[in-house]
Amino acid sequence: MPVSSNHGTMLLREWINSVKSQDFDIIGIYLEGQDIPDPHSTAPGGRQGLEPVTCQGAVKVSELGEDSTTELIFKNGVKFIGGVKNGVAQGQGELHLPEGVGEDQSEGEKVIRGKFLDGFLHGRVSIDDLQDCTNTELVYRNGVRHGPYRRFRRDGQLVLYGFYRSGKLSGRQLRVGTGDNSYFIGQMNAAEQFDGEVVFLYPTLKKAIIGEYKNGKMMTGSYADTQNAFQMEEDGFPRLVFQEERRDSLRFDPSTFMRISRTPTQPDEYETETVYVMESRIPFAGEGLFAARHIEEGDLVSLFNGHRITKCSNKKCVKFGDEEWSDFRLTLDKCTDLDIPEDSRTLDSYKATLGHKACHSFTHKNSMFHEFEHPRFGAIMSVIAMKPIKKDEEILVSYNYNICHAPPWYQEQWVQFLIKRGLKRERILEAKMKEETKSGLHLPQHLFENL
Repeated sequence: MPVSSNHGTMLLREWINSVKSQDFDIIGIYLEGQDIPDPHSTAPGGRQGLEPVTCQGAVKVSELGEDSTTELIFKNGVKFIGGVKNGVAQGQGELHLPEGVGEDQSEGEKVIRGKFLDGFLHGRVSIDDLQDCTNTELVYRNGVRHGPYRRFRRDGQLVLYGFYRSGKLSGRQLRVGTGDNSYFIGQMNAAEQFDGEVVFLYPTLKKAIIGEYKNGKMMTGSYADTQNAFQMEEDGFPRLVFQEERRDSLRFDPSTFMRISRTPTQPDEYETETVYVMESRIPFAGEGLFAARHIEEGDLVSLFNGHRITKCSNKKCVKFGDEEWSDFRLTLDKCTDLDIPEDSRTLDSYKATLGHKACHSFTHKNSMFHEFEHPRFGAIMSVIAMKPIKKDEEILVSYNYNICHAPPWYQEQWVQFLIKRGLKRERILEAKMKEETKSGLHLPQHLFENL
C-alpha cells in the first residue's frame, strides 16, 4: 500500500542506503532463498554466458603446489587457476581474462573469482575490472548470470545495482551518479545504457526528472515531485508514485569547450527552489549566492556547469596572470576543468546553473564543491552543504586555489586567515615556506612585512 510522502522518502532512502552498503549482503540473502539448480541443467532462456573451463584446448597445464591447484593457459590468453577434477574446473578458482575477452561490454582486463561446478561458474561470483577499477558481485547459474548484481568503484561507491535473467539485464536498474548522491532508475540495454523511461532523483529524493532515454541520453524530460512510495516489488525495487503535474521540457545538453548550454537561461527547478542570487555581504565581492530555504547538512545546494577545458598534459597548473586563468575555473577531473566564460557571468546571459555565484571565505565557509551527475548537464560539479544553512544565509565556499598560483586578493585573505587563527609570525612564515616549496614559486614579500 502507498505511504505518505515523508514515509515514502524515508523508505526510499533506507532502500538506497541498504543497496549502497557493502555490509548489506544482497547476494547472500538472494542465495539463501534460492534453490540453485544442478549445473547440468540448462539455464532458463538458453546459454548466454561463459563457456565451461576444461583442460581441452589448454596450451599449458601446470600443477601448482601441494593443494591440487592447477593452472590452465589457453591460446586466447585466458588463464584459469583453481581446482580441476576429471579435466574440468571444480571448486574455487579464478579466471584471468585479457582485454577484449569476455561476455560484457567492457574491454578491460578482468579477474573473475568464484566456485566452479563441472567447469561452470555457479553461485556467488566476484569480477574485478582492472581497466575501470570496479568490482562486480553477482550470481551465476550454470555459467550464466542469473540474479542480483552490484558494481562498486575502488573507493567503495556503488555504481550499478540490478538483476540479470538468463544472462541479460532484466527489469529496472539503478545507476548512482558520479558524486554518489544522484540516482538514475530505469531499464538498460546490453551496453548498460538506459533506454526508455528513466527516473532521475535529486539527492533529497523529493524531486525527479522523468525522461525518455536512448542509448543512455535523455531525449526529452520534465520535472516531477515524488508523492508516495510502495514497498519492494518483485524486482527488488520500490515502486515510486509521482504527482501528475509535469513541468518544463529538458534534454541532454552537456557543455563543450565552446558552448556552455543550448538553453543558457533555462534555470534548474531544484536550484530555483533552493538558492537565489543577490549582492554578496562580503565587501567588493559582487554577486553572491543565498539560501532560499533551510538546507540540511549534506544537501545539494547548487549546480556548477561550465565550458569544458581539456588540461594540457605538459602544464602542471594555471596561475594568476596566465592567459588561461579565470577566477571561475574549477577542476572537474584529472583531465577537465569547468569555466564560466566572460559572456556568461550575468544572470541575463546564463542562469542554467548558479554554483559559480558562491563567494569565497576561509573562515565562514558552510559549503564545499563536489562532483555531481545530472541528466541535462552530464558530469559537472556542485555545491554541497557542510552544515545546516538557514534561509537567507549566504552560501560560502573555499575556492581551494593553490596559494602561490592565486590572485593577490586571495593571497591577502589567506595571510589574514592565518593571523585570525592566532598563528605567530614563525608559524606563518613556515606556512609560507611550505606553500612556496610545494609550487616552486614565491609569495609577495609585502604580505608578511607587518606580521
